[in-house]
Amino acid sequence: MDLQQLFFQRYDALYTFWIGDLWTAVPDEMMRQRPHTRVNSIVWNLWHLSRVEDVALNRFIADSPQVMDEGGWLQRMKIPFRHHGGGMTLDEVDELDRNIDVPALHSYSDAVQARTREIVNRLSMNDLDDVLEESRLRKIMLDEGVARNRDAGTVENYLGWSKGKSLMNLGLTHSYQHVGEIGVIATLLGIEFE
Repeated sequence: MDLQQLFFQRYDALYTFWIGDLWTAVPDEMMRQRPHTRVNSIVWNLWHLSRVEDVALNRFIADSPQVMDEGGWLQRMKIPFRHHGGGMTLDEVDELDRNIDVPALHSYSDAVQARTREIVNRLSMNDLDDVLEESRLRKIMLDEGVARNRDAGTVENYLGWSKGKSLMNLGLTHSYQHVGEIGVIATLLGIEFE
């Protein structure tokens, strides 16, 4: 098994089996609901995992522009900020839930997935050993506005990470964690999948 087969074995399951039907099976209004004041919505989770994947694969691994910056996605999704959502207040989550354009988010997610496939198909095992330098992390997280409120602690979270760790953690594990959260939210909202 090579790198691409290993990654796509889990990545394909994520976006075909776990997330694929959400876009059509769950009505917009239910995707925006939070079942409890301390729990995020389905749409927030889908937006957040797409943002993190976009940043991780494009900026951390490929050192290329984010998908978000190439298609007017902020305007299309009706999102007024560049960050990835970590540390948002509950009021900010409510605002995103009210305003986000769900079909545009779906299209953004599809575009991020297409770019991820391109990047991973170009990777070799040797590429994965490179360690992210602090100056580069600061540029991405702080100067480019990925971290909310220029939170320097976010940079420290990734110090010493290799591109391989970024790929597996932020390209797969992080998304699966949020899919688990989406499953709990759906259950609390009474959503049943066939």
